[in-house]
Amino acid sequence: MYQCLVSTSNSNRGRRQVDKLVASIHLSVSEEVMARPGQNVALQCDTDNVVTKVEWSRPEQEDGYVFFFRDNKLHKQYQDPRYHDRVELTDPEMKNGDASVVLKNVNVNDTGVYKCWVTNPFLNKRHVEEFEHSVHLIVSEGPEKEINDEHHQYGDANDENPEDPRGRVGLGVSLGVVCLVVGAGLVVKCQRAQLKKSEECFC
Repeated sequence: MYQCLVSTSNSNRGRRQVDKLVASIHLSVSEEVMARPGQNVALQCDTDNVVTKVEWSRPEQEDGYVFFFRDNKLHKQYQDPRYHDRVELTDPEMKNGDASVVLKNVNVNDTGVYKCWVTNPFLNKRHVEEFEHSVHLIVSEGPEKEINDEHHQYGDANDENPEDPRGRVGLGVSLGVVCLVVGAGLVVKCQRAQLKKSEECFC
């Protein structure tokens, strides 16, 4: 937790210095969430205090908030149009400091870091308490899709498709072995023929 202290002095009291706490910020460690396209994903953000304002944003985007909630209502005018009707509070009443949201029908473009910023200015009129939490969302087609994509790109190892690079390599190796065997046979045959001819000459 980070705290902001402001020091003030009062000349009427012999320059007495007074430290006042004006803000506190709680930071939590980022978590990673995996999802597939079309799924609804919960982005967790839990605090220990009453929530009065919730901001969900993506640092790499400047088109608006992912979710902006204040005065007990959602403010769509501050929201990125890509997230309209796709984000809602997990608990509309935000009981026990639950500022988590559900992102609906995710796609690969939703991959990125999501930051939750919670503000509670009512603990003290002169003290604002804030909470920040990050979620790294990864939307992927999954291992089955990756395998299918690789198969589509390179073909099957048993496929006779001449465009398959692995098939061409295998065919080249096979032809090389055949040529080597045939060449060795010809050399042996020629040597035997020369030896036989030499023997006939001595006779």
